[in-house]
Amino acid sequence: MKIIKDKEFLRNIAHHIDLLNTVGGGVSETYTEIRKKKKSAVINVWAASVNPESFKVVLHQNQLTIFSVLQSQDNPEVAVPMFNRIFMLPPQIDLGRIEAFYKDGELRVKLPYHDAALHPRQIDIQQL
Repeated sequence: MKIIKDKEFLRNIAHHIDLLNTVGGGVSETYTEIRKKKKSAVINVWAASVNPESFKVVLHQNQLTIFSVLQSQDNPEVAVPMFNRIFMLPPQIDLGRIEAFYKDGELRVKLPYHDAALHPRQIDIQQL
């Protein structure tokens, strides 16, 4: 058996195998967890062998989409989706303060609540 010592060749072939596996029906193993806290909710996404640059988080109105794409190194126009999750956000989420962080293979999306949702206040009734 002959051992291939060309590392660049091995990287390219491994990338093409990943691409073909995804196109052929392979999927990235993902795990999603939603935790509710006092002042926010947090979405945690773990995706095996997904580069941080492949993650995308898109907010449109009250719909949050988290997805990952596998980009071809040879042709930047070719991209294959690896996973896609859509979350409908409740009205107590402050859409202007959503943040996303990546650390140690985990994507974390923080969904802070509006201050009004945390501290109810009584509204005075005016007489007309």
